[in-house]
Amino acid sequence: MKKIVTATWKPFALGGPGGLFDIVKGTRLTKSNMRDGAINFVGASAMNNGITAKIANDEHIHSAGTISVSYNGSIGEAFYQAAPFWASDDINVLYPRFTMSREIAMFFLPLIRRLGKNFAFSDKWTKDQMEKTMVPLPATSSGAPDFAFMENYMKGAEARAKAAVDALISASVAD
Repeated sequence: MKKIVTATWKPFALGGPGGLFDIVKGTRLTKSNMRDGAINFVGASAMNNGITAKIANDEHIHSAGTISVSYNGSIGEAFYQAAPFWASDDINVLYPRFTMSREIAMFFLPLIRRLGKNFAFSDKWTKDQMEKTMVPLPATSSGAPDFAFMENYMKGAEARAKAAVDALISASVAD
């Protein structure tokens, strides 16, 4: 795999004026108020895409095609949410101000997780801090984020991973 050269990347604000995302704080929902259902409840977990329950409560649902980021508990854990969900009050939801494919979101996730490592349980990554956080990204010659590069890079990474898994399956069937 070709190594990415990050020396020419430029910093972009995650949120705030001119930022890449509108950042929305999740809403508190206690276990005692949860009703069993099929809607994903995303909490401050590093497991299962952050999904900690399935609920029927639908008063504060966030859109699919967004990124959930834990700012409490598992600080910095970021997941692409492909289905509508309820985000707990330990989660900030990033709504893109650009057209974000699943692949572009997947490019962002490890970068966001790395940025979250700068915060600890006692120094939470609040919405205000997150909006000011700068994320380094590949940029076009005009200085804009290079979303085409991000998408193509992730499509290639996914294709390589699929080929490796297919090769492992073929090898185990041949044994």
